[in-house]
Amino acid sequence: MKNREELDRSRYKSSEGEFLYELANSYELSPKLSEQILITAKECLTRDHLLQEGQIEVRVIGIEERSGKIIEKMEKQKVILTIDNGEEDNESYRAYGRIGLRQIRIQRIATEAVEQKGVLSQEDLGRYLSCSLRTIKRDIKEIKSRGIEVITRGVLHNIGRGQTHKVKIIGMYLDGKTYSEIKRAAQHSVGSIKRYLESFTKVLMCYKRNIYRYREISSLTGLSEGLVKQYQQLIRESKKDSIRRRNLEYLAERSGYREVLKKTVEKYSQPQAAMMGGL
Repeated sequence: MKNREELDRSRYKSSEGEFLYELANSYELSPKLSEQILITAKECLTRDHLLQEGQIEVRVIGIEERSGKIIEKMEKQKVILTIDNGEEDNESYRAYGRIGLRQIRIQRIATEAVEQKGVLSQEDLGRYLSCSLRTIKRDIKEIKSRGIEVITRGVLHNIGRGQTHKVKIIGMYLDGKTYSEIKRAAQHSVGSIKRYLESFTKVLMCYKRNIYRYREISSLTGLSEGLVKQYQQLIRESKKDSIRRRNLEYLAERSGYREVLKKTVEKYSQPQAAMMGGL
């Protein structure tokens, strides 16, 4: 088990750690605010699908391919997988240990592949995460027991029977659960939960502005068309429930408030903008 000291040392050896250090020391921002800025920066800067620290680029079976062909004749898709997500993974390790972190990584890279029109097999998951097929199967079984589907080639054509971890987590938030409750139930870091909510809110705001085409929303938000479809379906289903509908409105109002702040910042001078950003 890594101790806290080892985690802190490895953190500051990475580009993420350097960025957090600069925010805290050069701009005197709190650790929590610094981490949220890091999450937002990562989300915006990875839209062009450039390879980042902790990521690998691989070729996997295309999502449209069904079984029956020999692998050599199946269409392949190039995808980028996040094997190590830096500080977010460190937070998950501290909270859930080695096994919990591995299960989070299984969910993450399986979902990333699908969002990029590819699909991983259980053997792929074992290879990229350096563990046995038996371990992968055991982890997937435990993840499914929490009501979350891990989409691999074996279950691809039955994905309607379960929810991916992103949709499941957002659904829990719309049901009124707190970050702490979601963290315990889904075993994901608070940083991940907030990141999923931010991406979902972008699709929600497009929906509010009568923008419904998947490709257009994908272009505006930087999210994959597949994820946009899942989020739109979640919005439509949530409108039928009074609690979820109220929380959808809250997310939209909160986003609208940020847009008002942004316009206010742009209207005034640079120093004022800096102060607003600091707040």
